[in-house]
Amino acid sequence: MPQTLLERTSILDQMGDAWILQQKEFDASTAKSILVVEDDAGIRDTLGEILQEETIHQIFLAQDGESCLKMLQTATPDLFLLDYRLPDTNGLELLDRIRRIKGYEQTPVVLMSASLSRENITRDHLRYLRKPFDLDRLLQMVEEALIPQDQETKLYR
Repeated sequence: MPQTLLERTSILDQMGDAWILQQKEFDASTAKSILVVEDDAGIRDTLGEILQEETIHQIFLAQDGESCLKMLQTATPDLFLLDYRLPDTNGLELLDRIRRIKGYEQTPVVLMSASLSRENITRDHLRYLRKPFDLDRLLQMVEEALIPQDQETKLYR
């Protein structure tokens, strides 16, 4: 099994606090990319490190909605982990903007919040993690969200 080295580099200087955590070696056929949008630097960095250490996926980090949208010009995430309360928007508004971008209409999303109503979750058919959350549950939700729809149907029949 190849060793994995972590490297944290800024992908665009003008993005402020937008980062990509890269694995030096990974299996491209199974590795996906995840964009974590979280304004709390401690939570954002912790999520990035845990996902990097516990999964084979490439992790992108953004501090707010604007950084996320800018990052979509150069990155193509297979999953979004969105905080609900962001400084420049909320997670549902950001999700609406993402959904209007060609290619992201069906990209899976996990919304993270301590204060989101059950009505919003049900209405938007969202995967939802209530903060504070169990890290094992987070990892499980990430892997479930990355299962292709056709495989997911077969697994749950």
